[in-house]
Amino acid sequence: MFKSICLLIGLTFTVATAIAQEVITNESIINMVRAKVARDLVLDKIKASASRFNMSTNGLIELKQATVPDPIVDAMMLASSPLPTLRNQDIIDLYAGKVSREIITKKIQYSETSFNLSTDDIITLKNAKVPDQLVKVMMVPKRAQQQSANPNLIAGALPPHPETLPIATRNRFAEPGIYYEEYKTPKPQYMQLEPTTTNQTKTGSVGEAVANNYTMGITGTTQRVGLANKSANMVVEDNRPVFYLVFSGANRKTMNNVAESVFDGVASPNDFVMIRAKVSGRGREVVIGRQSSYTSESGFGTGAVPFRFKKISNTLYKLYFEQDVAAGEYAFLYNKGSEFGSSLKIYDFSLRNNTK
Repeated sequence: MFKSICLLIGLTFTVATAIAQEVITNESIINMVRAKVARDLVLDKIKASASRFNMSTNGLIELKQATVPDPIVDAMMLASSPLPTLRNQDIIDLYAGKVSREIITKKIQYSETSFNLSTDDIITLKNAKVPDQLVKVMMVPKRAQQQSANPNLIAGALPPHPETLPIATRNRFAEPGIYYEEYKTPKPQYMQLEPTTTNQTKTGSVGEAVANNYTMGITGTTQRVGLANKSANMVVEDNRPVFYLVFSGANRKTMNNVAESVFDGVASPNDFVMIRAKVSGRGREVVIGRQSSYTSESGFGTGAVPFRFKKISNTLYKLYFEQDVAAGEYAFLYNKGSEFGSSLKIYDFSLRNNTK
């Protein structure tokens, strides 16, 4: 047993040493992009390797000219610390070099800055056709931190929800489902979250697969499901959203055909979980389990956001939060591992507010 453990440790050390031997540069990334290496594999390579990237203004322009995708450039900047100090001319050169506004904004976020923004300097930026949005970020660099860290952040406080559901509304929900209480209008409106069914199950990343193979399954892999697009169609502006779950009155406690008709077979809100999705260059992802040689876990643990609920009637529940919920991408999911093999009924929404 001791010899086996030593062998596994030795294999892991050998793999880590082999990966660390190569120091990757801008040229390494450009060569992989030109060879049409998958984006996820390039990102895993950046995470697993020592690097010496040139993240100067000229370096970023060179990457743009080589058509390196923005998510890869972002990962390269995150792997490079410290970044060169930014000045006005850098912003002018980056924009003239057709570097995207998103990357320029993130460059401001990740760097020390020394901007001059006198009247004459602003006129110079305007003459160089630098967009007003970037000039505003240069005026308040912290704005870039908020925009880059979470695109769903908005300014200003939001009013609280009504204390109770109006009696006249209780029996007027059109059908079973999840409804958001839109309360900023004179009379609260109840907006139904449309379900999205996905079976796009993914098992681990390339990096996880390599480590799992060389450690004979000790490190394990994660199981995830993907959602198209970086944000949901349903947009909610709220610090503490309130939802109502409306169940079917017939056979509510019979777990029948859940994947096809969730609200005909769910016992209570305890059968649901609200998850914060991870946004990537390819859309959104939710972790639904993890498996290794020694453990196998199903269910939504990573990114789960606890909520409270109150029973209003036999088929109606109010869902609420005791603390502000950070801006981001979220989804309600039916939390029964036995259903994962068929399809997942997902009720997704974008939450925009002033809470990080």
